[in-house]
Amino acid sequence: MDPQFSLLTVLLSIDFDGAEEVVADSLKDRVLPILQANATAVKAGSEGSFNVNITGVSGDSSSSGSSSKDGGKESSPSAIRDVDKSLAPRYMIAKKDQDDILTRTDPAQVSLLWVLALTAKFSNQVADVSEFFALVNRLFDNISGAQAKLVPEHYRALLYIIAAASDAIEMPILSLRPLLSAALSFSPLHDMLSPAHSLFLIQALKAKQYKLALQLLKYDVDKFDSAYGLTYHDHLRFHYYGAMVFIGMKQYQKAIEYLAIVLCAPGFPCSMVQIEALKKTVLLQLILYGKHTLKLPRMANDFTSHSYRAFARPYDHFAVAFENGDPTILKLVWNQIKGIFSADGNYGLALHALTAFRKQRIQKLRKTFITVTMEYIESKDVDILENGPSTKEFVLAMIADGDLRAKISQKSSTSPITVIFQDASITSSHLDELEAKLNSVRQLNEKIAAADREVGQSREFLNRKLESASTPGGFLGRGAGLEDLEGNDDSMMEL
Repeated sequence: MDPQFSLLTVLLSIDFDGAEEVVADSLKDRVLPILQANATAVKAGSEGSFNVNITGVSGDSSSSGSSSKDGGKESSPSAIRDVDKSLAPRYMIAKKDQDDILTRTDPAQVSLLWVLALTAKFSNQVADVSEFFALVNRLFDNISGAQAKLVPEHYRALLYIIAAASDAIEMPILSLRPLLSAALSFSPLHDMLSPAHSLFLIQALKAKQYKLALQLLKYDVDKFDSAYGLTYHDHLRFHYYGAMVFIGMKQYQKAIEYLAIVLCAPGFPCSMVQIEALKKTVLLQLILYGKHTLKLPRMANDFTSHSYRAFARPYDHFAVAFENGDPTILKLVWNQIKGIFSADGNYGLALHALTAFRKQRIQKLRKTFITVTMEYIESKDVDILENGPSTKEFVLAMIADGDLRAKISQKSSTSPITVIFQDASITSSHLDELEAKLNSVRQLNEKIAAADREVGQSREFLNRKLESASTPGGFLGRGAGLEDLEGNDDSMMEL
């Protein structure tokens, strides 16, 4: 087909009233050949590739764990490394057609062309930020997923351009609306990992928009489409950044759950993202439980445990001092390694751990006393940093926050203040929370059962089973072929 043939003329011949998949097939058969011919004709020069530059999207294992120090902001010279390979345009819209598409067509009908036009027009520079975000918001508010899947490289490149454009003017909040729309429109059940998921979380962390990020994290993501160039690396990053969002919201239990998924990821060698996940897990466990164990989730490989001992030893020392309960020892260890916490981007989380240490010392008094004077609590209270609130203010704050079930009593202005501990009985809110967790477990069991049926009925699984049955020991004797999965790709976890 002649590359100079009018693109809009071809569009007029397509029936856009049909089903979404039918329209996508029509565009694939009648429009993409024109655009592919355009790209073939322009192989050299600035129009032959996308020039995208973005910070905060780490493709380098050396920078993956330094993102919580300032709300998730990272800067890595190799930030776009994983994406560069897929940025050579397979399809290209001529300059004369770009503005026509963006001004005279409906993105809901020709999402494919909007993705290509926006990528081509703004790949080198976003001169007018207002115009750019007005256009991308219009696209992603109406995008057709079936059409976007036809140009996965351009679609992913556009997402990175969106993030880069907002970072260039230091307003990451501008990218949140289109990136969230892109992530949520990727699959009807929102359980499919998209190229927008990790990008959205990174930008939300930079903008400190943790509540907005929860709109995406409320869905369990357990699938991904490799057609978009996604790998287990992206799955790892999504849960790592998701954990950071939960830390920002002080939902520490949920953060530990997300970090556990990172720790359980298969692969050899262990990635630095997993090391950073381990460091945060140590501090979170101290905050929630007052102790940490080197025992990793059952699915984690042994090498992860060995890597932890090698790379996170200062965190182990801090945890031992914390569990020991001696404020003098903890303060000594803190002064020795607080610089490491700062370098790792975990200084704020470590401060929360010190606050938790102070709370837990006060909470332990309820095991011995029913009533105790504030003066006695002051004798046991230790502020490691020596710049926090007074004991009285701290206890009152604990009661107000629900961290201590107690009430204050003082008979007169001259009499001592007494703290009366109360039973931590189960409330209706506890029952509601328990019921919600049970429902979550039921839904997870249903997903696991469905996945088990799907795998058990797959042709690949059945063929493997038949082949294994003919060997000595049978299918079970060979471990169901699982030995082939171990150590198959040494570079899989090198982020």
